[in-house]
Amino acid sequence: MMMQNHQDMKSNNKFIKIEKFFKKLPKQINIELRKYRRFHVTNKKKNIFDPVTNIDKNIEKFIRKKIVNVFPNHKIIGEEIKNRKSKSDYTWYIDPIDGTKNLILGVPLWSNLIGLFYKDKSIISLANFPMLKTFYLAYGGKTFKFENNKKKILLSNKKIRKKINITLNTLRPFENSKIRKIQKTHKGIFKISGIDALNFCLVAEGKIDILIEKGLKQVDFFPLISIIENSGAIISDWQGKKRFNDGDVLVSGNKKNHLKFLKFLKK
Repeated sequence: MMMQNHQDMKSNNKFIKIEKFFKKLPKQINIELRKYRRFHVTNKKKNIFDPVTNIDKNIEKFIRKKIVNVFPNHKIIGEEIKNRKSKSDYTWYIDPIDGTKNLILGVPLWSNLIGLFYKDKSIISLANFPMLKTFYLAYGGKTFKFENNKKKILLSNKKIRKKINITLNTLRPFENSKIRKIQKTHKGIFKISGIDALNFCLVAEGKIDILIEKGLKQVDFFPLISIIENSGAIISDWQGKKRFNDGDVLVSGNKKNHLKFLKFLKK
């Protein structure tokens, strides 16, 4: 039997520590959320309504405190608070309340998103849906759904449906004439869902075939990348790269559909 070298053991121990940390987070966040019976809304921008609540800010503070207590040298990029800089190769991406408008409206599909990158690679993703009592966690090359105390491995849809299911989260992609053309000619489901991060998770479950997003911020989808990729699904920008400079994102359940839509978008 070949013995592990010291560096491998050190790396494995660190990953086990990270994995345990992530598994505890959903319950910890859900308990913290019970403190907030009411919320106060303010607008982050002058020209358009971009709401933020006291819950967004306080939950990000709570998550950051948890991270810093265990991983004091890691970088943190969050939605509501100034970035935490460091020379570490580890970077956390946090969207404390993804779907703030849903939270305000009482739609129970908002979530807490936390992802960890090592250099430029996503290694763990968490999407916690407190009102659904469900969370998605991706690590070790697999994506899991935890619901009703049951753990399920997720796989995206590898079959090519004759009528594929396409979702957009908002109207933003309709700025592109090619997307409007798809909507007019598509014979399957084409839906503007407004369910934010849940769209990504449903691709991982094999329920949505194509997700088209435009103008996203890093914290909107970087925490979800392992959930997508570990399920076998594919995520790229509209050029088929992973630059995401303009926040335009294409997510597909399989390679054939992804290449087909990239070809259409590039025409």
